[in-house]
Amino acid sequence: MASIIQNIVDMAGYFGDAAFSFPTSILLVAMGGLLITGASLALGLLAAGAVVDFLTPESLGRRPPQRG
Repeated sequence: MASIIQNIVDMAGYFGDAAFSFPTSILLVAMGGLLITGASLALGLLAAGAVVDFLTPESLGRRPPQRG
């Protein structure tokens, strides 16, 4: 478990080195982060909507009047 945490800490340093190696690299890293964040938010909203739709009843109001 400690090696996984150490790898995550090291990964931040590797991204920093890659972002500051060229002037345009920081823009590419930032745009990649924005794309990943946006996609994660979209998936989270879709999943939350599915859970809410599953948990709410079909009709929240009165029953419709019966014919006849």
